Amino acid sequence: MALAFAGFPAAAQSSTLASAEVMTDYRVRGLSWSDGETTAQAYVGLPISSRLDASITATALRESSRHGGSDVGVDLAAYYGDRAGLFDWYGGVVGHLFAGAEGSMDYAEVRAGGSVTLGPAAVDVSASYAPSQDAIGGSNLYGRIGAQAGIWGSPITFRGHVGRSTGSVDDPVRANRLRPGGDYTDWLLGADYVLGPFLFGLAYTDTDIDASEAVPAGLGRDAGSRIVARARFDF
Repeated sequence: MALAFAGFPAAAQSSTLASAEVMTDYRVRGLSWSDGETTAQAYVGLPISSRLDASITATALRESSRHGGSDVGVDLAAYYGDRAGLFDWYGGVVGHLFAGAEGSMDYAEVRAGGSVTLGPAAVDVSASYAPSQDAIGGSNLYGRIGAQAGIWGSPITFRGHVGRSTGSVDDPVRANRLRPGGDYTDWLLGADYVLGPFLFGLAYTDTDIDASEAVPAGLGRDAGSRIVARARFDF
């Protein structure tokens, strides 16, 4: 289940029970959730059974303009998954809570996906759906395909994904929060280096969002190309 979860914020991070991470920007589906600022994140996994996991992730959002000036974002997640041969699958729900935000910013979504692993390489496909909610001005559907490949005898893993965000619009202003300028595509290419309990990563992330269309909503400036560095310690 590790690869399938890896593409989602606040989802289970392999078999790690807890981790602490710093990053130069907190990007979710190509959008900055920390206003392009360096931030930190803490994760705690709560294994319930061999097939059921829960997790709590807290991220400093630096008074994020995307999330109503929130100081801290907390994701509460629960997933059920299993393995059939080389195929891993899972389904779950995630609640996104935003402490210190002005107005109603919290929302929830369901997720499902699977991955196929062959040696040091794997491919995953997943989808997330947030039903229509006032906080996001409608519904939101995110589809994603990703891949990763390690080098035999090396601590380096290359990874990448392409995702597409779409959905219905009830309130254009609020819908710009997760889809500035309308439906869009995001992509990422990166590499991770593992040294004992430490992970060091570097990734290039971008979207096809037209910043000139998103600027009136104040949410377009942190949706373009960016190189993001991170360092994580797994307990």
